[in-house]
Amino acid sequence: MNVTSTSTFNSPAMVAYSAAAESKAKASANDTEQAAKNAKTGDAVSLSKKSTDYSGSITNNAPFFPVRKGMNADALVLGVTQPGAVSSSKDKTFPDVAADARKRMDEKYVQMKAGEKPYSGSVEDKNALMGDLDRRSLNAVATNEGGKFSNDEQVAAKALMQQQARLASGHYSGPEDQKKNWKDPFANDPVGRAKAALNFLDKMTPEEKAKPEWLSQHQTLQDALNKYDKGNSASTDKKKTGTSTILRKS
Repeated sequence: MNVTSTSTFNSPAMVAYSAAAESKAKASANDTEQAAKNAKTGDAVSLSKKSTDYSGSITNNAPFFPVRKGMNADALVLGVTQPGAVSSSKDKTFPDVAADARKRMDEKYVQMKAGEKPYSGSVEDKNALMGDLDRRSLNAVATNEGGKFSNDEQVAAKALMQQQARLASGHYSGPEDQKKNWKDPFANDPVGRAKAALNFLDKMTPEEKAKPEWLSQHQTLQDALNKYDKGNSASTDKKKTGTSTILRKS
């Protein structure tokens, strides 16, 4: 039995309560809507920055990965500054990454054959063949995951991965006619070079990080930087002590 009378809902107290509740609900909705807008704006800014960074990386390093006319090597180029960036390998298991890489490369062979000429094994053709493989996909080719790749393909993928690493740490690697356009960002800065190499290692793909060689290289670089920091700190402390002594004497 309903014991609530109509007058209860029409009382001044309930009217005031309802108005307050409605006002609060609207304010909460507005806050939620504004928060959503802010989040979207933040995401847009973040995505925009990432897009700008990626675009800058591709523009700056593209000359060192020449390709056959009408094709590109954007994924290879991006791997210089963003070895962990995912595109071709996104949301795939490593066996699936290998299967996808095989499919992509086979399509490139067909595309080349239907164009000016079949794949020739030139630098331009190797870059074009693997141009849309992110570093994880390249690693699947280099390690012959699933036994799907020829020896020549494995060698080419390994060379491209090494080229990315060398460029990332300031060592030129690319066509001889482009060497004049290369500027070593770490000239006379061995510490900066070591930090760049360590940063590259830190951004590598999960499968690469699982290898003993990765751990060895990472430890070597980290130890060298720690030793430098320790020596630099000791030198700074010595200078401070000397200054303090001079001040006390004066």
